[in-house]
Amino acid sequence: MKKRIALLVVMTILLGVITASHYIRITYHMSLLEYFSGKHQITPADRDYLERHGPIIYGSGNNSPPLYYVDEETGHYKGVVIDYLQALSLELKTEIQYQPMTWDEALKSLEAGETHLCDMYPSKERARKYLFSDPIYYQRGIILVSSDNTTLQHVSGLAGLRVGVQTGDYAHEFLRNQPFEIDFVFSENYEEGLQKLLADEVDAIVGDEPVMSYLIQKYRLSEDYRIVDEPMYELPSVLGIPQDKSELKRIIDKGIASLNQTTVVNKIQQKWFGISTPIGKVEAPTHLSFFFLAGSSLILLVLVTVVIWNLELKNAVLQRTQALQRSEKNLQTVMDELRYMVMVVNDQFQLLTANRQYYHHFGNGQFQHHSTLEEVIPSLSKVKHLLLNPTGNVIEIPIKGRTYQLDACPIQYGSSMEAATLLMMEDITDRKIHEAQLFHDHKMAAIGQLAAGVAHEIRNPLGLIRNYTFIMKRSDSDPLLLKKSLQLIDQSVEKASNVIDNLLNFYRLADSDFREINLKTLIEEVVSLNENLMKDHTVYCRLVLHDVSIKTCEASLKHILINLLNNATDAMPQGGQITVSLREKPDTIELRVIDKGMGMSEETREMIFHPFFTTKRSGKGTGLGCYIVYSELVKLKGEIAVISKQHVGTTMVIKLKKAAGDHDEA
Repeated sequence: MKKRIALLVVMTILLGVITASHYIRITYHMSLLEYFSGKHQITPADRDYLERHGPIIYGSGNNSPPLYYVDEETGHYKGVVIDYLQALSLELKTEIQYQPMTWDEALKSLEAGETHLCDMYPSKERARKYLFSDPIYYQRGIILVSSDNTTLQHVSGLAGLRVGVQTGDYAHEFLRNQPFEIDFVFSENYEEGLQKLLADEVDAIVGDEPVMSYLIQKYRLSEDYRIVDEPMYELPSVLGIPQDKSELKRIIDKGIASLNQTTVVNKIQQKWFGISTPIGKVEAPTHLSFFFLAGSSLILLVLVTVVIWNLELKNAVLQRTQALQRSEKNLQTVMDELRYMVMVVNDQFQLLTANRQYYHHFGNGQFQHHSTLEEVIPSLSKVKHLLLNPTGNVIEIPIKGRTYQLDACPIQYGSSMEAATLLMMEDITDRKIHEAQLFHDHKMAAIGQLAAGVAHEIRNPLGLIRNYTFIMKRSDSDPLLLKKSLQLIDQSVEKASNVIDNLLNFYRLADSDFREINLKTLIEEVVSLNENLMKDHTVYCRLVLHDVSIKTCEASLKHILINLLNNATDAMPQGGQITVSLREKPDTIELRVIDKGMGMSEETREMIFHPFFTTKRSGKGTGLGCYIVYSELVKLKGEIAVISKQHVGTTMVIKLKKAAGDHDEA
């Protein structure tokens, strides 16, 4: 892309340079380099040369109006060329003197070096005698004949005719080189030649168009004589300069270039001809060539731009197509490597695409027939509305005796594509069995930790029963002692029964029903069950509770509290106080378990809910306590936050959402 843009910029610059160079060449008769380098400007060295040279002498014809002629009334030398030379004199800041004479004499004087300037047409023959300046104006050579001569339409029609021509005029040189014979009749000037035409001494006269037109108007010959439509030639008129005056020629060209950048020439033409266009028609083709070049350059530039643009678009489309193909292939590869099934369905629940795991479980025949996904997996029909309008909740469904977890995510395509939903389905049967086993094993481990405290709780009432039974056997005659002994035995049995009931309540894994429970009572029971274990570690529990009811799973909540109390106890090896508090908010109930133990680092806080992560020494922890706390809270749709600072303590904050109907019983 960058190379093509660079090429386009280079071509644009090149075409601009060529066009500008051509325009400057036809307008100022110099190259682009000369124009911008300032070579056309008069330098101090040039002025020194002109001062040493002295007056520049211009010699030319004395009777070729309106180009140059001597006014009969005033005797002044006047004309288009004279006005131009006066402007050139001002531009060069040097004097130009004028010497009118016959045209033939003017050419001979210039050749002899007696004069320094004479306007003329350039030719090969004249180039051997003179140097030529840049063009000063343009004009045409024409043929004037009688209106009765209707056959003469081209220069070739002059063959064999008597043709009047001014001595030394370029028309003579031009016609002499034609492939036919002409009988030339010479005259000193155009007016003398016209008189010969009027006297029928010649059949036609030839010469410069401005002079011929001037004479026709002067003598009112437009009805009797005509100018042949096709000119003989169209050429620039230049200033002839002696061969040994090359330095003067260079300075004259600078002056001409400077005048070309002004409106002087147009004003002179308006004065003498009433028009602002250059004399003659030679310039038109030149300017036409410029416009043709500029137009061609513009068209070429547009075409090149379009071609480059199309190539870039084609290349961009190809690259984008290849990128999309690679992206699609990479995406499919990633999807195929996932361990769970991935499907994309539309609003009609038709399968748009799926990964290899899906086809491995359900085959690809159904996909080829564009069946709806619920036809392939009938159990999806019950949760179809939840999948097409995902709420962020994970859905579990049974399929062929196994449990699958489904998650749905809407896919936002562009407005021109149909909406779709991404479904991810994972077989969690083994994981759920494993989690249940872990849960059970952890419960058994927790029960093992409680064994010492429970044994002490049961041994005390059994000891009392044993002692008072012995007393009853020895003192059967004392009714009061017997009555007291029976009361204490009954109380001891009741206490042992409560301990056993707490153990049984804690052990019931299958009890996963949600029901209304009193949190204050539940917390007191768990703390009582754990009381002896805490006493063994010199840990005491402070309760800040009030009656609060909530609909939740009692077994899960007990398990959560047991784990948190055990962790808080282990965090204070030197003993201390644990605070358990309840706080009710409009939508949640907040339970805090606070210890004044060792606290945790930031790295530990980030890892405590990972399975099998533990900071306890080998054999003292399973690494599943906090993981099970987190898992059980997910089931209860609760949240847990950890606030901990090393050597200060840890606060575990549990938030349980209140369902409609939950209320404060206090």
